[in-house]
Amino acid sequence: MPRTDPSAESAPAWLLWPLRAIAVVVVLPFRLLGMALSAVGGFLYRYLIVPLLWLWEHLVVIPLAWLWKYLVAIPLTWLWRTLLFPALRWLGNALVKLIGWIMAVPVLVIGVPVQWLWEHAMVPVARLFYRWVLRPIGRAIAVTCVFLWKWILAPVGRALLWFLTAGWRGTSWLFRQVYRWLLRPIGIAVAVTWHWTFGALWRHVVAPASRWVRDEILRPTGAAIRSILASLGLR
Repeated sequence: MPRTDPSAESAPAWLLWPLRAIAVVVVLPFRLLGMALSAVGGFLYRYLIVPLLWLWEHLVVIPLAWLWKYLVAIPLTWLWRTLLFPALRWLGNALVKLIGWIMAVPVLVIGVPVQWLWEHAMVPVARLFYRWVLRPIGRAIAVTCVFLWKWILAPVGRALLWFLTAGWRGTSWLFRQVYRWLLRPIGIAVAVTWHWTFGALWRHVVAPASRWVRDEILRPTGAAIRSILASLGLR
């Protein structure tokens, strides 16, 4: 069952017919124009643009591609592979060899004479100098050092060590005797004197008097001062 527009049914008939006429007059021409333009566009695309594209591809693109391939690309490739690349490779090899010879000239001019001098002059001279100068001097120094160590330094060191050992032993014995017979009796006498004089005075007079002053005077005085301050509200 078709649906009906309730707003159209509710509108009066004398108003619907003018609205429909206006819609047909305004909308229908634009719709017909759109259909006509679509038909014309399809006709032009099918019978004009497509043939033009086919002509462009077969008359311009394909011939230009053929011409580029057989007149430019293939000749240039052949020219590069046959002439240019071998010529450039030969030129590069020649330049490498030339640079190698140029770099070899200083080696031939300087390195070979220097090597000959090193092998035939400097090395033999160094060997002779080591054999007749350095080695005898080294042996003389070694013999001198051994002689000095064996007959001078070692005896002097042993004598010094014996002297230090004997001196340390004599000094230790002397300190033990001084401590035993002098320092220790003096210390014992000082300790006994202190114990029976100043120590006894401290134990029997000063210490009891200090405790009595602390217990009988200072503590009561402090307690009285604290109570007075507390009664005055100052604590």
